[in-house]
Amino acid sequence: MSVSQVDNGSTNTSTGSGVASNSAGALQTEFLQLMVAQINNQDPLNPIDGTEYVSQLAQMSTVEGIQNMMSLQSQSNTLLDTQQVLQSTQLVGKQVSVPASNLSLDKEEAITGKVRLPESGESVTLKVTDVNGKVVQERDFGQQAAGDIPFELDTLPEGIYKFEVVVKNGDVSQSYTPYLNRQVEKVSIPANGGDIQLQVAGVGSMSLFSVSEFLGEPA
Repeated sequence: MSVSQVDNGSTNTSTGSGVASNSAGALQTEFLQLMVAQINNQDPLNPIDGTEYVSQLAQMSTVEGIQNMMSLQSQSNTLLDTQQVLQSTQLVGKQVSVPASNLSLDKEEAITGKVRLPESGESVTLKVTDVNGKVVQERDFGQQAAGDIPFELDTLPEGIYKFEVVVKNGDVSQSYTPYLNRQVEKVSIPANGGDIQLQVAGVGSMSLFSVSEFLGEPA
């Protein structure tokens, strides 16, 4: 995998653990200084109850514990983000199943994918139209239960196509977007910390979390 296939939009990464650690240490030092000053300035005839010191120390321990938990959470999130980036870069050249209503082909190609039905349909049809709105391919799946219906279309020539799934129940029709099996060309890591973006062949850029299924090497 070449370096150009992975776009890192940020060169500055901070875990935030150092800030949390410094905050906890400074807070503890300030607390102890205040406690010593309180002891030195107390009225000898009316000393502060020892249980109050114990209570204050317990509060300090709780605050420090929360700070440590925040630091660990920050480090954990950073590790998870790093792992996600490393795993996503390995997708370059692999096939994924993504929702797509439009597809641009720079060469003739046989298209595979699936229709995902959220509910059953008395009639389920997949239609493929060209830029002129002409139906170039159509698949009638008949009556189907809710779930996934895999499909493989005949070879389509170079061009731009629209995909639509039409589900009919009585007089009611609903349109859905099919899922197409396409190859990942590039992985982009946004500088603003947003979702990792995949450049999918013929489909365009989309979030990693839009992927329905990871299919591995193309057949």
